[in-house]
Amino acid sequence: MIQKRRDLLREAIERQGDISLEELQVLLPSVSLMTIRRDLIALEKEGLIIRVRGGAKSRKMSSLLQEPTYVQRLTSNDDAKLAIAEKAIEFVKEGRSLYIDSGTTCQAFAAKLPDDNLFVITPSPHVALEAAKRHNIRVNMSGGQLNRDTLTLSGTNAGQYMKGINIDVAFMAASAYSVQNGFTCGDFNEAEMKRLVIRKAEIVVVLMDQSKLGFSMPYTFARPNNIHIFITEGPLPDTYARALRRAQVQVL
Repeated sequence: MIQKRRDLLREAIERQGDISLEELQVLLPSVSLMTIRRDLIALEKEGLIIRVRGGAKSRKMSSLLQEPTYVQRLTSNDDAKLAIAEKAIEFVKEGRSLYIDSGTTCQAFAAKLPDDNLFVITPSPHVALEAAKRHNIRVNMSGGQLNRDTLTLSGTNAGQYMKGINIDVAFMAASAYSVQNGFTCGDFNEAEMKRLVIRKAEIVVVLMDQSKLGFSMPYTFARPNNIHIFITEGPLPDTYARALRRAQVQVL
């Protein structure tokens, strides 16, 4: 009975996109507003919907054709990026070879790096500049062509260079994650580069805030069984946590 009611609520939310509590009560006239609120809380915990003031909206997987630009992302979710960066630093040990991906979360992580004997390789000019502030870090860039929107280097030259690099830990960014399509991004060359890095790295750590959950970009570069550690800013909705843990991914 409870599951059937929640299925009806979820279907109505997905069908309409966003819906008010009053509309949901019209749909289920024999159910109290308090019960509907409890059902929405349960559905949100499962990662199926998003509660908003006075109602709910769909978190149904959608496909995005274009990523926000680097400048657009730079000032969004700052607290989440800092929380992720602080958790990720524990995987930085002196003497290691690190790959640090592009993106604003990876830039926040690079700003936390200690001034230790480290080898850092990155496709991101911003990450390189952050790492270069530490005198003991050797900084290398992957080369290739610069994507003006994402400010990431990729392409044939970058791939050839990376084939000769040994990586202890790869800190990867993702534009989106869905249970169906895995970790995705919006550029073909960048996806190819990410796949190559993941194959070469001893440990793969994905740094991603939860605003990117439940969506999909055009190019899948990894599934949960391709990574070892997933770092986000807080507890994951149950649907995503279960999918990652089934693949024996450590979730932080």
